[in-house]
Amino acid sequence: MLRTKAFIITALVCVFFSACSEDDNPVDVTINNPTPKEQWGPTAKGADFTVPQLPDLYVNYWEYSYSVEENANLALRITGEFPNCRYFSFSTYNDENGEVVSGMSDFEIVPDDGCVNPFVTTSSAKNTFTVYIVPSTITEEQISKLNCQNIIKLGEGVKKACLIIREYLGVDEFGGVELPAIQAYNLTTLKEVPAPIRGTSNMWRNPAPFKPQWFDSETDVPFMLAPRGSFYPNNATDYLFCRTAIEDNQVMTWSFIPAPYPKSVEEYKDAPCRYWSMCFGTQLDTRSYYSVYDAQANVPDGQTVHFVLCLKQNPRLAEIEQAVNDAKSSGQYIHLIVWDRERPSFFGAETPIGNCITVMYRNILPNKAWEHSMSNMTATPYGDPVTSSSQDPDHMQADLALGAYGPRGKKVSSEEFLDLMNH
Repeated sequence: MLRTKAFIITALVCVFFSACSEDDNPVDVTINNPTPKEQWGPTAKGADFTVPQLPDLYVNYWEYSYSVEENANLALRITGEFPNCRYFSFSTYNDENGEVVSGMSDFEIVPDDGCVNPFVTTSSAKNTFTVYIVPSTITEEQISKLNCQNIIKLGEGVKKACLIIREYLGVDEFGGVELPAIQAYNLTTLKEVPAPIRGTSNMWRNPAPFKPQWFDSETDVPFMLAPRGSFYPNNATDYLFCRTAIEDNQVMTWSFIPAPYPKSVEEYKDAPCRYWSMCFGTQLDTRSYYSVYDAQANVPDGQTVHFVLCLKQNPRLAEIEQAVNDAKSSGQYIHLIVWDRERPSFFGAETPIGNCITVMYRNILPNKAWEHSMSNMTATPYGDPVTSSSQDPDHMQADLALGAYGPRGKKVSSEEFLDLMNH
């Protein structure tokens, strides 16, 4: 592939012979692939409310979907520079059903020769990487000829694949670097061939029609571990979730000790999680409209954080806001989320987001060895998770499984909430 001048300069600093070698797959200069930003889909931002499947507001995505059936004997070679962000990863999906297949998180990527992985060791230098996406049918002999340690295999039977890059809390839209370049190689000849044409991913499909559930009105609101479903989940993230409908005269609260997150790169390896956030989305269009992430919450490790959720249409909103501000002044770590049920949804102003809310508490790279890790819970199936979780609450309801580290929501009237806060 014809590289840009900037990438050639980077290549002179970090020669590609340690993690991967070009000796066995010489570049044919007659192959003229699009530039990296043309190869990937446009930046999909959690914050612009166009991304479905309840994303975090502080993540940017790029997707590349292609037919595996029509390119069964190809390996994709992804070359780029490590971005400057809290977390980034590659994930592959079966694009026919949205199920995660495989992936590689930032710290797992072996850097190119002469470079370091800045998600393992603090570095401000330009550090590059090479990753291969290969079909499930690849042989060990073919893998050895690629001469690369960074191999991501597609799942068996995947006919259409979707490759997604995630970057959380990047220094800018692209994490301060260019998007990585995509090249394709014939696995039989190891010669470069044109990269597959990017198709349209099903990740953009409209959600299923919203249907109220019996538990939406319940005042006791357990948080449960989400299953690995068909919603393009991050392969390195676990999610606690609850769903509820808030009425104008109600307030929902929950308190818990969040997972400590690392404050430096050197703490990444053994941290209970890399990043956490509390996100609020609507069941109507599966978009997220509000988020609070770990550094914003500003909770010291081991301390309790409190969340308060009410509607903008609550007639006692001003009093609720004052009570929360007074609690902050007294030293509590407390956050008020004011949900506007009349806010236009992704479908347009004529369809407001409504009052049925899904709350997502996500942990990226949760450490299973940590005694309070949500990864050790039992997931609940979609459909009727509250009933399912009641069959094994000690392992399926977060406050019972995780103790003080697990949230549980409680809905009360505005009057009850204010009485509690004022006494």
